[in-house]
Amino acid sequence: MWRCSQAVQTTAQRSLRRNSSPSSAAQFARTHQQHYSVRLYGPSACSITRAFRQSLLNQPSILSGSGSHPSLVRYGDVRTNNLLNPSNPLLIMCHAFSTRAPMMKDLHSVDEVIVTAYEYLDVMSRRNISAVWPRIALLMTKRQPRQQSTPSAVGELSFDDMEHMLYTIFDDTTNGIDYCGEREIAETTLGMAKIVKILRQQSKRRGEDISRVILRRLLLSEDMKPNEKLFQFFADASIDKLGQFDARCLSNLAYAYALIDFVPVFDDGSDLFDHIAMSAVEIIAEFNAQDISNFVWAYATMNKPHAVLFEAMGDQVLAFEHLGEFRPQALSNTVWAYATANISHPKLFERVGNSIVESDSLVRFDPQAIANIVWAIATAGVHHSKLFEKMANHIVESDSLDRFNPQNLSNTVWAYATAQVPHPKLFVKMANHIVKTDNLDRFKPQELSNIVWAFATAQVSHPKLFQKVAEAAIQRKGGFSNSQAVANLLWAYATMGITDKQLFLSFVPAAAKLIDSYTNQGLANIAWAYAVGDVDAAPLFNDVFNNKCVEKENRYEIKELSQLHQWHLWQTKEKSHPGLPTELQERCFKAFISEELTVSKLQDDIVGQLLHIGLEPKEEVLMGSGYRIDALVEAIGVEVDGPSHFIGRSKSPTGSTILKRRQVPSIDRIELIYVPYWEWDKLGKDEVKKQEYLRKLLGLKSDNE
Repeated sequence: MWRCSQAVQTTAQRSLRRNSSPSSAAQFARTHQQHYSVRLYGPSACSITRAFRQSLLNQPSILSGSGSHPSLVRYGDVRTNNLLNPSNPLLIMCHAFSTRAPMMKDLHSVDEVIVTAYEYLDVMSRRNISAVWPRIALLMTKRQPRQQSTPSAVGELSFDDMEHMLYTIFDDTTNGIDYCGEREIAETTLGMAKIVKILRQQSKRRGEDISRVILRRLLLSEDMKPNEKLFQFFADASIDKLGQFDARCLSNLAYAYALIDFVPVFDDGSDLFDHIAMSAVEIIAEFNAQDISNFVWAYATMNKPHAVLFEAMGDQVLAFEHLGEFRPQALSNTVWAYATANISHPKLFERVGNSIVESDSLVRFDPQAIANIVWAIATAGVHHSKLFEKMANHIVESDSLDRFNPQNLSNTVWAYATAQVPHPKLFVKMANHIVKTDNLDRFKPQELSNIVWAFATAQVSHPKLFQKVAEAAIQRKGGFSNSQAVANLLWAYATMGITDKQLFLSFVPAAAKLIDSYTNQGLANIAWAYAVGDVDAAPLFNDVFNNKCVEKENRYEIKELSQLHQWHLWQTKEKSHPGLPTELQERCFKAFISEELTVSKLQDDIVGQLLHIGLEPKEEVLMGSGYRIDALVEAIGVEVDGPSHFIGRSKSPTGSTILKRRQVPSIDRIELIYVPYWEWDKLGKDEVKKQEYLRKLLGLKSDNE
């Protein structure tokens, strides 16, 4: 009976400690959630004692109906009641007040963690309590156990019970933060940050678990942003102890704030990331692979390109004897961070690339890791053809691409196109996979744009892919809110010589609406695309467009000025519409005719055969439009169409070829004939056949006539 008496006294003392006065943490929680009423104040010690004595007889349960007050009997009693003889309350009490706190890793549902932590709160160390939040976060990502039909099912906890328990644990956590070491602060912050991340990814829904509803009110504001007062509170608690943080704790702290996209700022104007960076550089040798990966990922995600920090982290990676300690995801996150932060460290990228190339297999690399790695190396402008070849071969040899999500597909083909690494089999496999997809609803507009941009840049023809993407883009044209996505999409179709009138017409309103946000390249690309497509777009090409072109006059490269010149020709000569202002138009013309002349062996051969026929062709003739004709025979222009005039290995002309074939006859008033390289190649070395071919093309009589 002495144990029973001690248990009752312990319960009374616990309630007095928890409920006698408002805590600062509870106070700011209530201030932040004024609409939410929390019962943090309980009955007196005497009433608790009376109630608890009564509980020995009646055994009330916290598994009460909705709207009831939190029961004074803890979950441990109820749970134990199912294992022990219910007629022996003394045995129940002895078990319930065991002084050993359970290990969080042994608990397998969110509710079980909350109830158990509440039950054992007075015997838990600060480390035990800090482990509660990461465990809740982990279990929130897993399927919860099915509710049982027994009265003790955790799923039957009332809202009031869960509310009381969670706020009590939260109150204890925040009140005890000053007594925590660096590990406990970092673990608590990271745990709560992960919960915030999960709750923000999963919108509110009917029938949501009670614990999630309460956690949402505790850790998030009404607009679904993190509770900044709470996380600033943790930052303030950590700043004076940063010198005691080891590498793992520093990494976890930075990672936590990156997860919730929040940078705590202090009174002197500095922020937490500044202080963490300085502390990290001093102990850089302590960082292992996972620490480095999480750390640089956090700084890149928060747009904190701390040059000294990144340089030190990169050098630390190079100091590793081998990179076997890095998991694929860690390698992926590391190079992604350097590329995203625009931090140059060529030796780091080379080391990572070599490590992957030397690995026996890529089976451990999931689609996201593969996509991020090739994207990062392409973005960083690092040349590593062996890495790209190995990654591409791995993808091509895969049985299925079902594990590749839209972003993985988009980033992968974008990377190969940007890095100028040709791999037709990779592009064809990815295109076939996309075409077989029921619909492209899961693809964001930017991803659709990037995919066709990549195929156009890599000059890989796949009509079915372009048709499917065009249908999806037309259907979702209102969702294209990014000017670059619109410009790249239309440029891709024009480049591939796919002049889909419906596509170009449907995007006129969207393109015009975004006129203020185009870059100089975007303006040039969209103008050139409509010129190739030969689609009138009066709402887009007006005085506003011309003014935007003039505003960016000093930012254009030669290629962009040349594109604007071709657009100007289309507007003024083909359509009789207003074009560019005179001064800008002259600059564009000069850029267009400044292209360095190159004469191919194919052109030499054709011109030579024209001479043998007895003609006097003029080479590289500059026309009034600014176009140059490979060979001019009287009033007939002869165009030598080499491989670069067609899409990849196909016989489909590029957008540039289509535009020249249309504009030269229309503007310069000459007939234009074409000699495709594959037709000329078929003639071999037979000069007689070559001359006959040219005679026929020019409409001349044969020698035999």
